[in-house]
Amino acid sequence: MSRKSGGMAAYVAALFGFLYLPLGVMFVFSFNDARRNVVWRGFTLKWYKALFHDAELMSAMLTSLELALAAAGIAAVLGMLASYAMVKHKAFRGRGAYDALLNVPLMMPEVALGVGILTFLVRAGYELDFMALASSHALICLPYTVAAVRARLISLQESSLEDAAMDLGATEWQAFVKVTLPLAMPAIISGALLSFTVSFQDFVTSFFVAGIGIVTMPIKIYSMMKFGVTPEINALSVCLLLATFLLIGLNAAFAVRPDEASRH
Repeated sequence: MSRKSGGMAAYVAALFGFLYLPLGVMFVFSFNDARRNVVWRGFTLKWYKALFHDAELMSAMLTSLELALAAAGIAAVLGMLASYAMVKHKAFRGRGAYDALLNVPLMMPEVALGVGILTFLVRAGYELDFMALASSHALICLPYTVAAVRARLISLQESSLEDAAMDLGATEWQAFVKVTLPLAMPAIISGALLSFTVSFQDFVTSFFVAGIGIVTMPIKIYSMMKFGVTPEINALSVCLLLATFLLIGLNAAFAVRPDEASRH
């Protein structure tokens, strides 16, 4: 092995160690039979069992799942419509600004976005309920679904299937429902999975917009952290980490590959 390749291998090892070593420590201490993450006192699964017997924690988990599903669904529908308008329709006035504004939630500090949404809802007299929070999450998820669906629709621009359907008598709506939408479905699902992940882990927007009685999983973890990092938090974080890896795997399975797109 040359000196250059050896240095590169050391750099990569150090980088992955920096990224994943804290997660490894958290994983190991989630099985620690001690109340504090200071000394290893033996292996146990009791913290994982305790998670599923904590009614407040399960309630927060259910709220986060419902919230992420609602936000992903809203973002998927809006992302499909926005992408279709930009890719399939002729250029319109303000298209550049429209495109840029869709990506604003990605670039704007989330604190500023949360304060802005909260101020708007309060000034509009809208109650801070579940739908207000789901809509706020859909706003921050929208750039992810737009990016996924737009790339798919662009890859289908060379396809003649939609034109062939309309030549055979289908209306534009029928061609959209029976041709374009099924072809774009993998990208829609991929974007929705990303949105689900973003919404499920969001803390800042939920912290500002969640009304009274709405406790999401990140807010619950934050409240638990006030008393220190306990093994229950480590166990819960490991469960969330495994769920995130599962969603990333599903997203990779549904993501559009260049060779797949070129076949249409």
